Amino acid sequence: MGNCCCEGACKSSKTSQAFAFQKLLLYFGILLYLFTLGVDFKILPLTLNFLEYLYIFCYVILGFGILKEAFLGLIRREFFNENSLMALASLGAWFIGDGAEAVAILFFYRVGEALEGKIVEKSKASIANLASLKIENAKILYNGEISTKDPKDIKEDDIIVLYAGDRIPADGVIIKGESSIDNSALNGESLPKSVKEGDSLLSGGINLDGTLHLKATKSYEDSAFSKIIKLIEEGSSKKSKSEEFITKFARYYTPCVTLLALSIIIFPTLYFGIIHPNSFIEGFKESFNTWLYRGIIFLVVSCPCALVVSIPLTFFASLGKASKEGILIKGSSYLESLFYANAIVFDKTGTLTKGELIIEDIITYNDFNKDFILGIAKLLEQNSNHPIAKAINSSHLPYLEFKQDLSSIKEIAGNGISALLENKQIALGNARFISKICNINLQEDNHKKAQIFISYDNKLCGSILLSDAIKQEAKEAILKIKKEGISNLLILSGDKQSVVEEVAKNIGITEYYSDLLPKDKAEKLEAILHKERQRGKKVIFVGDGINDAPSLALCDIGIAMGKMGSDVALEGADIVILNDELNKIPKALSIAKKTRKILWQNIIFALGVKVLIMILGAFGLTNLWVALFGDVGVALLALFNAIRAIR
Repeated sequence: MGNCCCEGACKSSKTSQAFAFQKLLLYFGILLYLFTLGVDFKILPLTLNFLEYLYIFCYVILGFGILKEAFLGLIRREFFNENSLMALASLGAWFIGDGAEAVAILFFYRVGEALEGKIVEKSKASIANLASLKIENAKILYNGEISTKDPKDIKEDDIIVLYAGDRIPADGVIIKGESSIDNSALNGESLPKSVKEGDSLLSGGINLDGTLHLKATKSYEDSAFSKIIKLIEEGSSKKSKSEEFITKFARYYTPCVTLLALSIIIFPTLYFGIIHPNSFIEGFKESFNTWLYRGIIFLVVSCPCALVVSIPLTFFASLGKASKEGILIKGSSYLESLFYANAIVFDKTGTLTKGELIIEDIITYNDFNKDFILGIAKLLEQNSNHPIAKAINSSHLPYLEFKQDLSSIKEIAGNGISALLENKQIALGNARFISKICNINLQEDNHKKAQIFISYDNKLCGSILLSDAIKQEAKEAILKIKKEGISNLLILSGDKQSVVEEVAKNIGITEYYSDLLPKDKAEKLEAILHKERQRGKKVIFVGDGINDAPSLALCDIGIAMGKMGSDVALEGADIVILNDELNKIPKALSIAKKTRKILWQNIIFALGVKVLIMILGAFGLTNLWVALFGDVGVALLALFNAIRAIR
């Protein structure tokens, strides 16, 4: 085993040394070419009689890799690629005796290649920063002792110890300690979140201060952070239609321009040979070099790398920008689809609203006061996990605290609960339930809100109005979406009409549908999809990622809000908003719009400049140096424009 390890290390060392030598040789070739060019063009005050040999030496150093790949391409029957284009053009320049320009083709190609690599590397960093956030180890408490282990070995119910600066390796619940958590790498939130015992934490966040004991609820592999990283890696590999088109375009474009370049060389040369007054051979010789030079210009400028590299890079940069904003887009195809969206359909509960009931008002009857009513309600609901009970128990309104214990507790599901307090019957429930207890006919006072009634000693003492609070940023987000050019906004909800109407009115949506069963919701959504698809447009569905899986799957683009890291949100939607902010939707639309704009700028600029130089070159109105700019210069400008997507 030891020998194998040493052998592997030696091989790795030799490979590294070989790569370093090749890099050094390339730098030497570039410097030597610049020196030779300076002497040849009288920039340097030197006279050398062996310039041609220096050009040959530079050509071999700079062009060996390109010529090798072009030759291997011929063997593999890949006759038309950028290496074969550069090889043909440079060899043609040598044929007409222009060594400076022959080396220049390879020189600028090499420099452009290096700069492209740097730009691509910089743009990928926005996604790579997140994808490379590795958690090296985890501290596990077992039998009173802390041991360090690989995060991949974490199992459910393990006790994880987190010190200040530690990244959370697995999802879990705090069982000891208080701290602040930085989730910026996951959701773009700049402000840390305060946490305490009983709070749930998702993996990937950083413990900023204090020591926490976390009971793992999932293994490392099943945790939110691992799933998000996996989806980012998978998403960045999914190509959009634009990327697929440009790949196919290059496949046909390269052989076409190569044949056109050969046509520029062959047919005019034959024509001038035929019409020459003396002989065909003499006319052929006189015109061949001229048209060969023009064909070389055509070959050099026709290389499609400006489009082949810049278009995927623009999408990659945009996906990185979105991930930094806490918007996980599962591939450039969905980013591109956002541009064509013309309608957004919202679920209500948990999407436009918080999905949690709050006390809106307390109404009193028969001279009872609000403190007494809320006190009775808290007493009856103290051990319940029902949403109404949660709203009552979490209320910070003043209430009368009763010290006595309840007896004879009776609960009727879907109706209410009653008990004895100091031999007095107290009850809480809907209008029908309390009507029977108090022997009166009750009706809900406000149909726009959930209403529960409270009785004491068989007398109606009050009612509590509850509502699902609208998200604070909902109205602002709707305005921003409209500014992005999408005015067709709808709400589909299973809630009653009065509730949906109030939410729609408050946030600025005019079209809404209520009282929808799951089947009705799907049918309505299909009708909207059919209408928009006839116009060549896309439909976005925004849900909370928990009970909206069918709608998320049915729509062209499904956006899951909230429940950061939930399995359904991460797996069922095309786009996941990791921090539950509606304002991220217009941000995603803005990124899609900017991406589209940059794509078209690059396509028009690259093709426009290349076609112009091709035409000028064919008529002998430009030279090879301009053609080199049309290839390398245009490619670099397109790349620099592409990385604007991450700003």
